[in-house]
Amino acid sequence: MATAAATAPAADSNVTGINEARPKSRKKLLAFGIAGLLLLGGGGAAWHFLKPAAPGEAHAAVKPPPAPPVFVELEAFTVNLAGDRILQAGVTLQVKDAKDSEQIKLYMPQVKSRMLLLLSSKAIDELQSPNGKQALAIDIAASLKQAYAPDLPPPAISGVYLTSFVIQ
Repeated sequence: MATAAATAPAADSNVTGINEARPKSRKKLLAFGIAGLLLLGGGGAAWHFLKPAAPGEAHAAVKPPPAPPVFVELEAFTVNLAGDRILQAGVTLQVKDAKDSEQIKLYMPQVKSRMLLLLSSKAIDELQSPNGKQALAIDIAASLKQAYAPDLPPPAISGVYLTSFVIQ
C-alpha cells in the first residue's frame, strides 16, 4: 500500500501538471492565432494594393503624354511708329498642332500684312510698359486667329511670345 500511496501522489502531481500546462498552451494558442490573423490580414492587404490592374483599369489609369508644343517663328517686323520712331519686334506663335503651323506658313503673306498693320497702328506710349506689351500680344493673337479663307477654320493659336522688342 505504501507503493500505492506513493504512486497516488505522483498521479495527482501529473494531473496537476497537466492542468497547469493547459493555461500555458491556451496562451500560446491565442498568441499563434493572433499572429496568424495578422499575417493573413497583412497578406490580403498587400495583395489588394499590389495586384496588377485589370485590363480596363490599366487603360484608364495611364494617360498618354502631352503632345510637345508646336511653335511658329515669324521673321522680325520693322515698322514706323508715330513720332519718327521705329519698332523692331520678333514674334513666335504657339499653335495647337502641325496642321495649324502649316496653315500659318501657307498664308504667310496675310499673316505679315496683319502684323504690319497692327504694329504700325500702335503708339509708342502703348508699347513701352509691360502691360502694353501684353495687350499687344493679345491683339496679335486676336488678329491672327481670324480665318484666312472662307471655308478654312482659323488656326488655334494658344500663345504669342515677343522674342525681341526694340524701339528706336
